[in-house]
Amino acid sequence: MISDVIARLQAETTLTDVLPAEDLETLSKGTAPKNRTVFVLPFRDIAAPNQFLSGAFRQSIDAYIIVAFLIRRYDDAKGGKRATEYEQTRDEIEAALAGWQWDLSEEPFELVSGQSSGFGPAATIYAQTWKTTRTLEKR
Repeated sequence: MISDVIARLQAETTLTDVLPAEDLETLSKGTAPKNRTVFVLPFRDIAAPNQFLSGAFRQSIDAYIIVAFLIRRYDDAKGGKRATEYEQTRDEIEAALAGWQWDLSEEPFELVSGQSSGFGPAATIYAQTWKTTRTLEKR
């Protein structure tokens, strides 16, 4: 599913780069990503009980991912340019993901929450949590 989200964002937005990642904290300690770089991370799965009593196995799983984007501007002491780029970037991501189904048998993506924080010199990262479903099935 992560690769499907990455492909969707690459096709539907003007973002600088869209990359998979494992952990936001690790990103903050690594190299400085370019302005408007997006990271897609797995976050949480919450499984419903198996729907069958015997034989086959089928579970519906609420799957949560994080889509985090970085806004970096060194020429913006007051943050006004970062704020404008933040809105543009957020709107592009939301237009690409809201209501999109990564698999036609699964629930559409919906936004759960979002939060921003500082990310080094002249940079802000905004992380959104998105929810969809996936199905675990064995016959």
